[in-house]
Amino acid sequence: MKLRHFTIALAIVIIPFLFGCGSGYYDIEKGDYKDTTKYKSTGAKLKNAYRIKSPPYFTLQFSAGYNIGMSELSSNYENVFDSAQFSQGLNFGVKNGFGFMAIGKIPLHKKGNVRLNISGGFNRFESAFLEKESPYGSVSYNVYTFGVGIENSFNPSFRLKPYIAGEIQANIISGKANMHNAADNSTRYVTFKNSFRIGFNVYGGLEYMFTRKIGMNFGLKFTNSNQLFKQTELSDDPNVVPLRDKKEKSDAEKVEFGGYKNFIFTSIYFGVNFYFGVYDIVYRFNK
Repeated sequence: MKLRHFTIALAIVIIPFLFGCGSGYYDIEKGDYKDTTKYKSTGAKLKNAYRIKSPPYFTLQFSAGYNIGMSELSSNYENVFDSAQFSQGLNFGVKNGFGFMAIGKIPLHKKGNVRLNISGGFNRFESAFLEKESPYGSVSYNVYTFGVGIENSFNPSFRLKPYIAGEIQANIISGKANMHNAADNSTRYVTFKNSFRIGFNVYGGLEYMFTRKIGMNFGLKFTNSNQLFKQTELSDDPNVVPLRDKKEKSDAEKVEFGGYKNFIFTSIYFGVNFYFGVYDIVYRFNK
């Protein structure tokens, strides 16, 4: 992966925390703290007491996002896909897409900062080949994911909760392509069979809790879906082939659609959170 891509990914993950990170701890005797961009109090001040919310026992996060392809998950020629480059394995033939993600977040200790994340998701990519203004083919991919990772929630007891996380993912990638031959007006249909890959993602964002049970989330995510187990295998049927994303040993072994490729993309996502086990904690003190 190029240094430029890594720098972009690192920046989009870190930036959200510059707007809301804090320690997540209270000095109760100092009183009226602020925990949102609107500067609302963290809790109701009682006589000789202070009340705050506990970190959730479990958080269920649903989100949807827009995916922006990077590296070989984008075009290589004037921002237009060329079927010859696709056949030569220089790119995947698609660029942008959309996706859905569900994450269960389980705190690993009482303060709730460190969470175990278990996720499942689906991403779809589809693009058309173009010849001037006329389409002459298209490619699409489906990516099903299952991930496990660790998250740091900076302010688990506050309404505004910045977080950063990373996951290892198991991915099933499949796809289809059709390429029109203008010479004889025929269309070739190719299927990319379900192919297993191990990847990773890093993501960060903000949660905002409206009530004890529901809130919203917004974030940015960087994903490489095929970091491990790249392969370029032969197939008995030239129109039904596995995903081919590993470089051949020599030009003499060149395989159609074969070549080293990374399935890398960045996502902007937004969604809803459901919180479980949030209750009031009352601290009493003497002045």
